[in-house]
Amino acid sequence: MRTQSFPVCRPDRGIFPLDELVVRSARDFGPHVVMRAWTGEDHREISYAAFAKAVWSVARWLVDIGIRHGDRIAILGENRPEWGMAYLAIQCAGGVVVPVDRLQPASGIRTLLTHSESRLLFTSERYLATVADAQPLPKVERIVSFDENNTEGATPWSLALDAGSTSAAQLVPRSLSDLAAILYTSGTTGQSKGVMLTQRNIMSNVAGCSQLLPLGPGDTLLSMLPMHHSFEATAGFLFPFYCGCAITYARSIKTADLLADISATRVTAMASAPLLFEKMHEGIMRNVRKKGVVARILFSTLMGVVRGAELFGKPLGRRLFRGLRRKASLGSVHYFVTGAAPLDPATSRFFTRLGIPLLQGFGLTEASPLTHATPPGRIRHECVGLPLPGVECRIDDPGESGIGEVCIRGPNVFVGYYKNEEATVDAFDEDGWFHTGDLGKIHPDGYLQIMGRKKNVIVTAGGKNVYPEEVETLLNRRPCIMESLVMGIPRHTGYGEEVGALIYPDLEQVASHFVALGTPQTMEAIRALIAGEIREAGKDLPPYARIRRFQVLTDEFQKTTTRKVKRFLYSGDLLAPGTDGR
Repeated sequence: MRTQSFPVCRPDRGIFPLDELVVRSARDFGPHVVMRAWTGEDHREISYAAFAKAVWSVARWLVDIGIRHGDRIAILGENRPEWGMAYLAIQCAGGVVVPVDRLQPASGIRTLLTHSESRLLFTSERYLATVADAQPLPKVERIVSFDENNTEGATPWSLALDAGSTSAAQLVPRSLSDLAAILYTSGTTGQSKGVMLTQRNIMSNVAGCSQLLPLGPGDTLLSMLPMHHSFEATAGFLFPFYCGCAITYARSIKTADLLADISATRVTAMASAPLLFEKMHEGIMRNVRKKGVVARILFSTLMGVVRGAELFGKPLGRRLFRGLRRKASLGSVHYFVTGAAPLDPATSRFFTRLGIPLLQGFGLTEASPLTHATPPGRIRHECVGLPLPGVECRIDDPGESGIGEVCIRGPNVFVGYYKNEEATVDAFDEDGWFHTGDLGKIHPDGYLQIMGRKKNVIVTAGGKNVYPEEVETLLNRRPCIMESLVMGIPRHTGYGEEVGALIYPDLEQVASHFVALGTPQTMEAIRALIAGEIREAGKDLPPYARIRRFQVLTDEFQKTTTRKVKRFLYSGDLLAPGTDGR
């Protein structure tokens, strides 16, 4: 079968360094709104022209205080316009951005800033105490706070703006081969490495994203994921800045606040981790059920009509569910985009049929980060899409089912790990292919389906491979299971593994279950309920992939900032012996 090429929605504007991006966007979109941020009463708006002026002022101040080409400068803060201004000011001053995970403890911040040899740190008032706890920071010469109410010793952002606005410092143009950023992986495996991304790496990915969605002036993206993460930095900041879109910074991740921001600023697209969309899916269905029998029948009938129309290539959801989207405060939204973790295909189908295509992306920090994306109008819900223009993908050592390690090559692939030559050499083969550590298969039409992480595969005593993410998807669909983590448990013989799971229940659904039954909610009863949920999920699995042992957790899984479970923290957990989840 002939492989599909990525359907480009429009030519890109070209690939150029990030300092040139500021110049071009200010010139092309000057009066348009680039960012909106909640002040507590309303949304403060900033134009492209005003944003660029602030960037250049801070960049000149950085040059004046001695920042030179290649110096590392860190940013630690919440999503806000100043974060983006600092990022691009560092680029215009010739520096290298080191984004810092805002959930890092003081010890982690110290390790990152020391390893990167960052000379300066941009942060905000809420993190100054954590930064103080991280001392000593021998390489950090100055701390700049985005806010005015600072503890002693931090330079106010306003001082940098004012001093730079009257400076005559010359900004040296960047080249595409210059290092732009060092991003430290959050690492669900527990190992954090500094990913070095060049100007070409990042901007080739931004240009590729611009060919995915036909967005521009008049469109607004909602920024939710933390900006230090590569997915948000590219898809939620640099991509809309490249295309002339506006960015609304979510005031919080509470559902009511998100919907208020969407409605007030007419958000047309939003990107987030799958967990948010899965919870939105559940919330909409819960509200439909509350409306009564007539509403449920009407909803099911309309969904049936949309499903039937799909067979003839007719997407009717946008028209038929217009009223429901408006009532859910989603009337302005045209696209949802997700990445950073596996997405349940049922959630993808639901929103696409509701009239908001849910587009998946796949990638890694090392790929700036996107390698694949789902083209609008060509969604395959179990797949993460086609390679972006300029990106090559192959499967290394595929088995009989075509599953093997996903390997990537292209201008977006990083140049190496900072101060870690051994890890850099291990990441690439002799032909320059980057080995992602993810397992997948490429369908005949070129679509990539991710099957899990290479190191997470469970090998049964019968030689069967079980991919934990597939089992987790089925478990997480059960109403009384909020989240699950599936892992291999060594058999008593020492040969092969059994499939086990850690389960965090949906406490609200569990409570409702026992209220309806009129029975006490004991731990033994909860375990019996979860065992039943596991058995139901197992009906859709082959016998060798069904859960043999499980343990119920009383606390949520610890996660990275992109809501991935930190698997390495649970690898040594003892699963309850003798508990049969079949």
